[in-house]
Amino acid sequence: MDAVTVFSMVRPQHARAYVLADPAQDKTLPTALLFESAEAVCLLDGGADVRAVAPYLIPIDETNYLRAGKWLDRHVSNVPCATLLFSTLPLEALARHLSAFVDVVLPDRTVMALAFWDPGILAVLNGARGDDTQHVSGPVLTVEQKQAFLAPVLEWWYWDRAGRLRSIDWDKSSVVDHVLSSPPPFHLDQHQVDALVEVSVPDSILYYIRLNMPGLLLRIPESAQYTFVRSQILNARQYGLEGTGDLVNYCCIALAYGDSFDTLPKVAVLLTQVKTRVLTFDDFMKNFPRDIPSIDEAHS
Repeated sequence: MDAVTVFSMVRPQHARAYVLADPAQDKTLPTALLFESAEAVCLLDGGADVRAVAPYLIPIDETNYLRAGKWLDRHVSNVPCATLLFSTLPLEALARHLSAFVDVVLPDRTVMALAFWDPGILAVLNGARGDDTQHVSGPVLTVEQKQAFLAPVLEWWYWDRAGRLRSIDWDKSSVVDHVLSSPPPFHLDQHQVDALVEVSVPDSILYYIRLNMPGLLLRIPESAQYTFVRSQILNARQYGLEGTGDLVNYCCIALAYGDSFDTLPKVAVLLTQVKTRVLTFDDFMKNFPRDIPSIDEAHS
């Protein structure tokens, strides 16, 4: 499936096609998709500094489906900078609807922006069956919240972490009369907040590794680095590790000594002691067997 094909599905539904673009990820947006006299509406209020990185809703005219589809297929599969949705609402009305759901209220009454223009967040909020690239599967929203949020949307498509175009789980016919029983702003419970925080954990760990130990990532293709780090986070948690520092260090050891370093007898004994809290992970690091060769040493 590609964006050009998805655009062709708009016509039978008598709907309008839109792109929700994120200039924070690609500075050429929204301009790159503003063909002829097209316009875009910013979902956030603020000055020029806010608008430079805020999401924009862009209508795509039928005469430009091919041009827009080719641009999206070329750019968004590599950089998570846009999603594609259909609605019967005109531009201004749909923009007002989406803007109303930007702010959410946390259990401590803090107000937070819900970045549903991020493809990963969109998928986790609403669920996307078959997408095994997501760290959290979702849906995070309740049925009532999801219905209220997606009420004017017919379909919503995003590119997953592997660059494949997918649709979120949404059946427009499931909308019932009480959709406004969850009007904005949404009040998220702690379980929902925890799930949304968890979404970003692999990206955060990968960021710190790239920042501090980039050489360790050289043996893994960039396209596979997220999956590797995610798998090692899951392994680390089997030993009770949760803090960012411990997770970063665990992943760095896995990069240096191999994915299955934890099965090496001398290491396994120490990790058992970490799991039973006899040792801290700092103790583990200090007592890591010095006679175990790193991957580079083993191949030198």
